[in-house]
Amino acid sequence: MLKKLAAISLTAGVLVLMAPAVASAAPADSDSYAETPRVAVGDPIIDICEVSTVVFGAGYFQPSENVGVSVSGFDAGASAVSGNTAASDGSMMVTFRPPADGEGSYSLAFAGTRSYTATITVSHGHDSAVSCDHDPAVAAAGSELPLTGGGLELALTGAEVSPWILGGGAAAVVAGGALVATGIVRRNKQRA
Repeated sequence: MLKKLAAISLTAGVLVLMAPAVASAAPADSDSYAETPRVAVGDPIIDICEVSTVVFGAGYFQPSENVGVSVSGFDAGASAVSGNTAASDGSMMVTFRPPADGEGSYSLAFAGTRSYTATITVSHGHDSAVSCDHDPAVAAAGSELPLTGGGLELALTGAEVSPWILGGGAAAVVAGGALVATGIVRRNKQRA
């Protein structure tokens, strides 16, 4: 019984301590399934007359691919979409401006070598107007701009291994080792 308990403790401790190494075992240049090119929606909630962007990372589409973009939502035919041709590296940035009387959710469906649907919500806020007469390429006041200029910024999640997990794994290894040592001492006393 003591041997089984020691083996289980040692195995659990080794597994807990090896988990971070196994989770990051893929080399940086591997073609892992987790390395799908990123997509970012610049402003998923905008006012009428403001602009939202959908940015596809390099390799998402074929180089210079003409991607079909369809918009659905209230008075979608009066909305403006531009930039539906992928760059030479397969990246693409599409701008969307809702109609002047737009409201609610708009779905932008992208149909190319890969498909994607972005949802942008339009509300009536500070910029309500009868017509949108300003440049859609100008960022709205108070909107976030990408930090690196690439347009693919994601939040830093701080994914780290908890010290409690590492401590628990180390404690399990120590406990297993202590049980093995106790078993060895007990066996030696019985033989003597």
